[in-house]
Amino acid sequence: MSAPDTIIDLVERFERNYEQYRAGKYNETQLRREFLDPFFEA
Repeated sequence: MSAPDTIIDLVERFERNYEQYRAGKYNETQLRREFLDPFFEA
């Protein structure tokens, strides 16, 4: 069983921008809106 396309897209986007997220300017609210909410909707 493979992951839905939405989940794959989220993981790929996270991997592409990993360094930006680790830089300290990315907060919990942004994380929730961009990744967690779409993850749980999928």
